[in-house]
Amino acid sequence: MLIVRWEVLEAATGAPVLFAASLPANTSGPQLVRSYMDTAVANNLNVMRIWAQTVGFNRAPFQTSPGVIMAFVDNWVEGVDQYVGWAGLSDHVSFFTDPKVMQLYKNNVKVLTSRVNTINGRKYSEDPTIFAWDLINEPRCNSDCPAGTISGWVTEMAAYVKSLDPNHLLTVGEEGFYTSTTNQTFCNPSSSAPGWKSWVPATGQDAVADHASPDIDFIAFHSWIDNWQPGNVSEVFQRNWIECHANDGIQLNKPVILEEFGKFINATVGADMNQRNQYYGIIFDEINKLTDAGKPIKGVGFWEIYEPGQDAPASEGGGRGVYGIYPTDATFALIKQEAQSLNARAAAVPGCDATAHTAPAVTTQDCTSTQVKGLVGTGFEGPTCTIDINECVRGTDNCAANAACINTQGGFQCQCWLGYTGDGVSSCTASPAVNDLPSQYVTEATQGPLICDVMYPIDAPGSAYDPTLIAGLTVNPQVEGVGNVAPVYSPNSCMVACETAPGCSAFAYSPQGMSCFLKGCPSNYTVQCPTPPPANEPAPAPPAPPAPPEPPCTNPNPTLCPVVNATYYSYYHKTRYQDGCTFAAGNPGLTLAPAPTPGEVKPVFAPGTPIAPETAAGSDPSSLGAAPVVTSEGPSAPVAGQPSIASIPIRASTPATAAGNEPLPGPDGPVPGTNATAVTNGTALPSGGSNLSAGNISSSIVAAGR
Repeated sequence: MLIVRWEVLEAATGAPVLFAASLPANTSGPQLVRSYMDTAVANNLNVMRIWAQTVGFNRAPFQTSPGVIMAFVDNWVEGVDQYVGWAGLSDHVSFFTDPKVMQLYKNNVKVLTSRVNTINGRKYSEDPTIFAWDLINEPRCNSDCPAGTISGWVTEMAAYVKSLDPNHLLTVGEEGFYTSTTNQTFCNPSSSAPGWKSWVPATGQDAVADHASPDIDFIAFHSWIDNWQPGNVSEVFQRNWIECHANDGIQLNKPVILEEFGKFINATVGADMNQRNQYYGIIFDEINKLTDAGKPIKGVGFWEIYEPGQDAPASEGGGRGVYGIYPTDATFALIKQEAQSLNARAAAVPGCDATAHTAPAVTTQDCTSTQVKGLVGTGFEGPTCTIDINECVRGTDNCAANAACINTQGGFQCQCWLGYTGDGVSSCTASPAVNDLPSQYVTEATQGPLICDVMYPIDAPGSAYDPTLIAGLTVNPQVEGVGNVAPVYSPNSCMVACETAPGCSAFAYSPQGMSCFLKGCPSNYTVQCPTPPPANEPAPAPPAPPAPPEPPCTNPNPTLCPVVNATYYSYYHKTRYQDGCTFAAGNPGLTLAPAPTPGEVKPVFAPGTPIAPETAAGSDPSSLGAAPVVTSEGPSAPVAGQPSIASIPIRASTPATAAGNEPLPGPDGPVPGTNATAVTNGTALPSGGSNLSAGNISSSIVAAGR
């Protein structure tokens, strides 16, 4: 039984945001993938089908997860057309015919199959955690193409993959349509489906010819009845569709898998949970009947599992969306029952000796001694225990809610956000001033036409590591470090981030995108400022407010609705400044305000003018309360060949001293102006620096287990 999941690659790598279904709150991508795997194992689901390419922008490769079918490329999102574009072409069918594009595909296959799994030291071509490869997910010409175009491509690429990886099973990954050259066009989606003649032949697929290559080990087909036959969910078609492909297996002497299917929920056409359950029951019943009759159908994969707390995007209505299935749904009970049924029907393949197909042995070390206080998934990993685990990305840290997790070599730190008190591990509790923050800000209709971006702090709500971003490409393609990375769930959290960031006097917040962008007047803290107008020209007009959202899509097939990417922002600035740093006409001459010097409480902004002295009641940033606490975790024992690793404070903390009275470095060196105390094994050590952190809040650093 297969689970089919989108964006597993991004989640496994540690993407802090997913596009198709959200990460559950306070859950990292790797934690989510482990949850998928735990759910699968607990319910006899033994394979997960995923994409070996990213489906979002600017994402990097990943480390594979156990028991997977990986598709080398997708026909739809960030896939075929991307390859065609890289070759300087624009015709979709060129992917299957142009030598330059085909070579690009081969290059990708070679990189993937030869990649070494950094955890177990095996090449992917020798890694038993991979079950099989798909050449491509759902190949289509997207226009009439000569007969044999896709089957010719399959023959060449299958032989190439097998030359690099003879150890794993290989299939095509297509939907499985039939052309007029076969006698099975009656199996295709019904001619009563609107427009079927315009698109079925244009796919270029031929289910039999495309799987005939001796290098293709099994037949895989898909079933999307709502997409293919809108409003005509036919039991007769579904049963015939499965049986036709089971018969293909007999003809080609190959096993068959229904690799992907789904049934949407859409109240506008009466597609409810009961219809979904009925449809799943039809598919499972037909597969079991054919299996009992000796037909070579060997598995089925459903789209798609959701873990508790995951929500579909707004374009699908949130919740389980169109296709999502929670483990508590009645549909999942049917899936569990079918998994047990298929496993009971499984039998050894005659003439196949499993002991003759074992992966070569690799030498690995036990990394348990590097764990942080016995926490699994912390410290170091890899064949020789030399690869640092980013516990903050992996979700194996023990930081409390409302705390920032900061990765260090072989360990991590936990720091309560500004205005929260606690040890960073067991708790971080909001001070009354955090709840009072909204009274310190005022909203604006629009952002001032000229206002600078402020670097987002790493120790605030919305900060997170994003290892999926390709070097040089960030969430904001203009400036690295601008804007939040993880979701910011409320304007209050954005206010905490603004109070934490030196130089922040305003921010833009979007509840739709859960996005927070910090703003400020020109100073040495800002990282990007708009160009002011020439002296003799008026300041540009403020940007117009965003247009109201479009009315909801009512298409009977929600998957055909346009993706809504519009994001609506509200702008806020601190009441202790007259504005959020707008530039008025006649005041184009601007200079950078200097960075604060020791003794100052707050950066000097220009041209924003304080309404009252910053030490006035209600405006002093120190009213945010007691100091946050940092807990620094590290290996229980040093790694052989590794130096002893000192606690590294976050950017907003300062010259504290560790054992040996050596300053603790920050990412860019010590940041002057924070009164920080380092504690090792419960003993306070001397600390330096003056009392002028962002918000005039002292920090404590606790180095535990060092």
